Amino acid sequence: MIYRVLLFFFCFLTLKTTAEKHTVYVSVCEAYNTKNKLIFSFRIFKNDLYDALKIKNTKSEEEKTLEITKYIKNSFLVQLDGKNKILTLEKFVYEGDDYTETINIKLSAPFSLKTKEVYIKNIILFDFLDEQMNVVSFNINETKETLTYKKNLTERWLKI
Repeated sequence: MIYRVLLFFFCFLTLKTTAEKHTVYVSVCEAYNTKNKLIFSFRIFKNDLYDALKIKNTKSEEEKTLEITKYIKNSFLVQLDGKNKILTLEKFVYEGDDYTETINIKLSAPFSLKTKEVYIKNIILFDFLDEQMNVVSFNINETKETLTYKKNLTERWLKI
């Protein structure tokens, strides 16, 4: 049995070093409710956003934060029971380093436990990257669901 495990790891390491590299473009959002707020917590690769928005390191951190936040708010639209919601910035931080550094953005909208439908249009980075995929994981009022957005599928409804 131990030889099979060792053989598996040897094959895995060999395949990993000989396989072609490819790039993955993805953003992840976790949606959940707390008290009277619906929270959207995003993780997006910093280099993807900087490249897409042509952000230079000569800008101040405040300018970068404002530009990125404005872009996310314009690219991630939310309706609750058919009413558009304005998203408010709760948190903006950088995590990780080098090519794995992410921007973590937390936005919120007013929320009622009586809400029955959530509509999201998610076009984050679709205008810059054809391979981009956005994932939204919902955990709202005991409704757990994961929604995937691609360039040809930018809008989704969820009943809660």
